[in-house]
Amino acid sequence: MKKLSFVITLLFMVCAAAAFAAGKGDTAITAKKVSKDPADINSPEWGSVKEATLIHDGASGGPFEKKTLEVRVRAVYTKGGNISMLVSWPDADRSMTKEAWKFSKGKWEKQKGNEDMVALNWEIKRIKNFATKGCAVVCHSDARNKEDWKYHSETATERGDMWIWKAYTTNPLAHAEDGYVDDDSRKADAGTGKAKKNEAADKKKPKFMQDTAKKPTAQGFLVDGETVEIKDYSKFKDGDVVPLWMLSKFSGSMADIKANAKWANGRWTVMLQRKLESGDKENDVQFDTRRDYTVGIAVFNDSSKHNSYNSGPIKVKFD
Repeated sequence: MKKLSFVITLLFMVCAAAAFAAGKGDTAITAKKVSKDPADINSPEWGSVKEATLIHDGASGGPFEKKTLEVRVRAVYTKGGNISMLVSWPDADRSMTKEAWKFSKGKWEKQKGNEDMVALNWEIKRIKNFATKGCAVVCHSDARNKEDWKYHSETATERGDMWIWKAYTTNPLAHAEDGYVDDDSRKADAGTGKAKKNEAADKKKPKFMQDTAKKPTAQGFLVDGETVEIKDYSKFKDGDVVPLWMLSKFSGSMADIKANAKWANGRWTVMLQRKLESGDKENDVQFDTRRDYTVGIAVFNDSSKHNSYNSGPIKVKFD
């Protein structure tokens, strides 16, 4: 499988120092059985289930250290069908820039900005102490240099299932990334869906732009397969903007997690939906509604270094 090496692998490292204070908020989520899968975040099925209130701690060493964030979660499932999670949290700034190329005064400049995210980590094969300590047990490394730290399990017999929703690079395509964690690092499931940078060989300008002959899948976003290589840069004028990130259409096991999300009134609400049994027993958790599961949930604000809030281990129970 293709290895992933982007900033979130470092961000998850900080959860080891984010203590989940006992007695603050709920420590369990009850998934209610419903007759029909919710179609989106506004579906009536959500109104029939109890909402869990989780208190996340700000990551150590970041701007949210010693701060807390209230994250609300609902869960439903259908017999032999899907599990659906609805995660909601306050975020005053809708981070959707994820950098960009801007032509200014005869040259291209990379704009600042990143994206909001939410990530869920489940156990596939038992991870030692995950049930009591959560993601802290995989947020470690023997490397002295923090930049070389990796999010990984301790042994080859331990494996986690990682779902990552990203406001800019996955949400426009109505998916979340589906990956796994082993004793080496965090990796992507088979298939496509990973965004990549849109830059020329010299890394000083964009390489692709929207192909005007093709209808865009996501208006305002650059999607792989809907682009054309830029041959004439002289046509650009001051103020023109081209996305620095190119989205990838989801396929294969990477496309297992459907997503629906909205930012309104200073709050994100994200629905994640996946089959109870995906069929990939090696890289995906397979949900048996007769037992409980442990999940760790992290929320990222503008997803730059240390900009996260993290939960302790949360039990997911099926009614």
